[in-house]
Amino acid sequence: MDYILKIDIFIVKYSNMVAGIKETVNTPSVKILSDDHRIVISGQSRLEDPSIFYEELSLVLDESINDFKTHASIDFILNYLNSSSSKWLFHILKGIQSKYQGKKIVTINWYFDSDDDSMLEAGEVFQSLLSLPFNLMETDH
Repeated sequence: MDYILKIDIFIVKYSNMVAGIKETVNTPSVKILSDDHRIVISGQSRLEDPSIFYEELSLVLDESINDFKTHASIDFILNYLNSSSSKWLFHILKGIQSKYQGKKIVTINWYFDSDDDSMLEAGEVFQSLLSLPFNLMETDH
């Protein structure tokens, strides 16, 4: 039996939020905060085959960063990221780095709970492999 992952793109008409991707049991939410030049990705990514979700995420990120004139920040507030999702996320961030380096400042803020060593380690790995400004942000949730 084949399963198809449905990605919901939604438009929200708040003053500082334009669009995003709804969170599901297996995918994080994505909120585009246009007024702040900020993208917030939160929740968990537990997909066995994350290609459909991350291809859509790549398009949303690229479109949003293009719309931001000089800078953007991407906040990752993830409580779980499996290995296949991690590979896709790295691929997307590497693409952002290649496309915007020298053109726009794209800052990554990687949030992790103080007791979550695996999310800290994931952030440290991304930070070491990318030349984007990358902040590790400890929280006490």
